[in-house]
Amino acid sequence: MRLRVTWTADGSVVMPWNYPHLLHGFLYDAIRKSSPKLGEFLHEQGFVVGSHRYKLITFSLLFPKQAKASKNGLQMTPPILWWVSSPLPAPIEALAMTLTTEIQFRIGKVQLAVERIEVEELPNFEGRCLFQTLSPIVASTGVRKGEKLEHKFLSPEDPGFWRVVEENLRRKAKALDLTVSDEPLKFEPVGKQRSRLYEVQRTKVKGFEVQFWAEGDPELLKIGYEAGFGERNAQGFGMVKILRQVAK
Repeated sequence: MRLRVTWTADGSVVMPWNYPHLLHGFLYDAIRKSSPKLGEFLHEQGFVVGSHRYKLITFSLLFPKQAKASKNGLQMTPPILWWVSSPLPAPIEALAMTLTTEIQFRIGKVQLAVERIEVEELPNFEGRCLFQTLSPIVASTGVRKGEKLEHKFLSPEDPGFWRVVEENLRRKAKALDLTVSDEPLKFEPVGKQRSRLYEVQRTKVKGFEVQFWAEGDPELLKIGYEAGFGERNAQGFGMVKILRQVAK
């Protein structure tokens, strides 16, 4: 289930460069207001698969009418679009309830109002799909340096990137108790990729904005579309939109 939120404000607003963590906090607070138990479950626990935990929710960067760099961050001109998505209806419904029952909202130091919220229709994932990121995809692997295990962030040009993405999707399918095909997915990045570096809970996180073709089990592609591709989805990474589809 995917929600598109249109924000408005009195004039332009300035969001700090590292604003996704502000959206993360806002999202959980909004869910908790309408559904305290669900908000607490997603924040504290999530869905456990082995040593991995999944919140099964993701959100996009902000897409304003116009944007330009300023001294303190990104100056945005409304209207500002924001997408939130989950394979579970409950968190999206809780978010929508909060957004429709209050007038003004504060994200960090910025005050915004909801102009419109819309539920988007779910695409069909049969055949070959061309995706575009709405927030950077993160894929990493552990690298041992002496006695320490450090994260190495992978690039879409590295085959390991797509292996990590697929393994992640299959664990999310387990979390959702879904049966999916063992046939490997096929990924093909298109054009240039842009790396983005954010600070998340005092940790530097590197993700990539990329267009890519994907083909395989439609259920796995649907999970990527609704829950996010790659890691750290609940922190605002790995959200995509579909640009084109080629039938089999």
